[in-house]
Amino acid sequence: MKRFSLCLWLCAVLLLPAVSASAQPSKVGFVNPQRIINESRIGKIAQEDLAGLGKEKDRRVRGALDKVNKLQEGLKEDALSVSEQQSRENELRLAVRGYEQLVQNSNQEIQDEERRLIRFVMRRADSILREIAREQGFTMILTDPEIIGYVDGNMDITDRVIRELNSMK
Repeated sequence: MKRFSLCLWLCAVLLLPAVSASAQPSKVGFVNPQRIINESRIGKIAQEDLAGLGKEKDRRVRGALDKVNKLQEGLKEDALSVSEQQSRENELRLAVRGYEQLVQNSNQEIQDEERRLIRFVMRRADSILREIAREQGFTMILTDPEIIGYVDGNMDITDRVIRELNSMK
């Protein structure tokens, strides 16, 4: 029994350095991607590009809506024959379907472009995040403000990332 306790004590002493080495404290940082998009120069340029695309899509959608409205007005004429009435109703249905499809496609294209631009900006910020993580000893940098309840101001590196992004050529 003495031998067993001595063996157990010796194992505990030998394992203690391994346990303490693996229990090094972790340091977690935080960056707010929305602020990077809104406040950095590259993010603002991306937003301007997206706004330009949105205006172009809006112009096309309004044109399609004007066509639908004109066709609806044309149906209100009293002197239409039955075949003309049916023809215009079919034309209106096609125009409405085309309008709805255009709206759906335009919204999807804008969302896709927004995601692409955000990825582009965040890829540019990625090298800065890695540099800051090495420099300040972060083991992890979180980027989703939706899942975080509290962030200590010392852990929020968003301002620094924005400054460094703005200084890039």
